[in-house]
Amino acid sequence: MSRRKTLPRRSFLRGAAGFTMALPLLESMQVNAGMAPPRRYFLGFAGTSIGFPGFEYDLLVPDQTGPGYDIKRALQPIADLSIRDHVSVVTGMEIPWGDAGSVPAGGRVRNWHAKSVAPLLSGVRGADDGNERALGPTSDQVAADALAADTTHRLLTYRVQAAYYRGSNGDGGDRGRISYRQDGGDILPVDPIASPRLAYESLFTGFVPPDPAEAAAALTALRRRRSAVDLVLEDGERLIPRLGQTDRIRLERHFDELRALENRLDQEQPPTEGACELLPDPGEDPAIGGAVENGDTDGYAGGGAYSNEERRAEILTDLVAMAYTCDLTRVASMMYTMAQCFLNAQPLFGQPSDIHELGHFGVGGGMVGLEAVSDGVGWHVAHFGRLVEKLRDTPEFDGSSLLDHCALLLMFEGGWGFDPESGDALSVHSSENMSALIAGHAGGLNPDGGVHVSNPGGHPTQVINTALQAVGVDQQMGEVSGTIDSLLG
Repeated sequence: MSRRKTLPRRSFLRGAAGFTMALPLLESMQVNAGMAPPRRYFLGFAGTSIGFPGFEYDLLVPDQTGPGYDIKRALQPIADLSIRDHVSVVTGMEIPWGDAGSVPAGGRVRNWHAKSVAPLLSGVRGADDGNERALGPTSDQVAADALAADTTHRLLTYRVQAAYYRGSNGDGGDRGRISYRQDGGDILPVDPIASPRLAYESLFTGFVPPDPAEAAAALTALRRRRSAVDLVLEDGERLIPRLGQTDRIRLERHFDELRALENRLDQEQPPTEGACELLPDPGEDPAIGGAVENGDTDGYAGGGAYSNEERRAEILTDLVAMAYTCDLTRVASMMYTMAQCFLNAQPLFGQPSDIHELGHFGVGGGMVGLEAVSDGVGWHVAHFGRLVEKLRDTPEFDGSSLLDHCALLLMFEGGWGFDPESGDALSVHSSENMSALIAGHAGGLNPDGGVHVSNPGGHPTQVINTALQAVGVDQQMGEVSGTIDSLLG
């Protein structure tokens, strides 16, 4: 009786000039190993509130709780992508606040922008001196410590918004980060990768030969736009006949998806709508848009404050999905937009303003303004939902889907309600009425499919605690305890 060979858990294809690429997780790596599919964790962050001044409601929170919740404007992508059975909505939460010297556990200082991010993502109260850095490790780092195992990349941390778009138009400093790691007694910020090209090269060309000449040859080949798949195809063709039918299909699909991804990166045609600038070399990232100061609608109409974030989000989403598919990483975080987001909304959904100012004035005010804000929220939901969709449609070696072994989160900078800084009763500068999305089915997550859970008075970091428990990380974040038990089977 013939016996199928078992491949090592971490196998690589070798190509020209010493180039290597990790194989996807194949059945033959699991034979006789008794291994279950690995669990994956994802945290996405949207630098926007979900309401509009003067309104006692938003267009995100469903009217009905439980399964089959109704879809409002901000969540419309969930319906469009047919993923409601996989995405739950948790609402009614708040981050407490206090003055300097009296910031409560898991809370923020009185003043607003970017002060909610640190306690939201770490569960540790923010600094009371105006510093916006997290004072505890963030959940992506906690998850990576527990889940990384022998994956090639312990953690991927990406940012879609390419620049700050105000002043010197830099990387935003602490406003451009959502990942902080613990190093002894210190909490250190981790800069995200904001370049799709760099993210791609870092993910798929992680091996550089030690010999300088070979290393130079490998990099030269890459710069000449030679496909990563072509570099390893000869080795792959020798491997494929040794595999069973399921593994052959999976490996060939792996090659096909890599080719498609490279084609997306190298696409020369600009989008049919929206303002964007593409460099002459199609392999490079879209050009960085210029800074646009408050109220300069001509600057937005002229294409400022935009670096084709639509395309950047698509590419980075594809990279995360592929990294999970290939088991190159099990943990990723994605800052879609910075806190107090000055990203141009016009090429995204037709509003001549940045996303931040929509939350104050909208275009036309009133319900029109609320709808504009909701479209901004929906842009984030759409890209998060696309990741959910891709993982739902990607099979695991045991016949399940990748999404069955994932916990994915989308967290928002703020909600709406009382602003202690201004005294306004209905403001978007508020950490009341906060919401979060949690998707996937790892560890019994969402046993009844997607549901709407109202969690009044709860801290939004409890949703993070729930996702961590779902992927097998038995740890509460910082000073915030508790999980949303109804989300766990």
